[in-house]
Amino acid sequence: MNKGYSLLLVGCLTAFTASVAFAAGESSLPSDLQDLKSEVLSLNRDVTQLESELLFPSSSTTVLMGVNAGSKIRLVDVKLSVDDQIVSYHAYSEQETAALGKGGLHRLFMGNVSSGAHTMQAVITAYDSAGKDFQRTVNYSFSKNSLRKIVEIKAGDDNSKVQPALFNFREWESKN
Repeated sequence: MNKGYSLLLVGCLTAFTASVAFAAGESSLPSDLQDLKSEVLSLNRDVTQLESELLFPSSSTTVLMGVNAGSKIRLVDVKLSVDDQIVSYHAYSEQETAALGKGGLHRLFMGNVSSGAHTMQAVITAYDSAGKDFQRTVNYSFSKNSLRKIVEIKAGDDNSKVQPALFNFREWESKN
């Protein structure tokens, strides 16, 4: 509901109240109109605030996928679940893989997540630095409050060669 409709609503209610009060012959018309106007303005403020929260929620959570710059890992696809619900799947093209290899980030998920504790699971299929394909499931727990949460999953080479790749998580919060 925009401000034009709100002002129209205030005007219509004021006119309606004035005509009803005039027909009834009430003498307290100005104070009743002032009370009604205050109530309508209060409702308008509440509706505007709700509209803003719905259009621009501060409770959103974003999950980003990246690869350490210079890493030889090539992502094939990622399936992301939050609280055991699949929220995203993406298969990477050669151009996307090249961009990730240069330090780029891909937004896997952006949505509203309620406040509280949550678990995230990513099933990642990729090629390691030797060109051998592998699939890893990585889990991460995070706590969400009223601020916007951003979680980054970053793949990198395992220099010890114990695993095909290492996956690190980083998170931060933002007011906007």
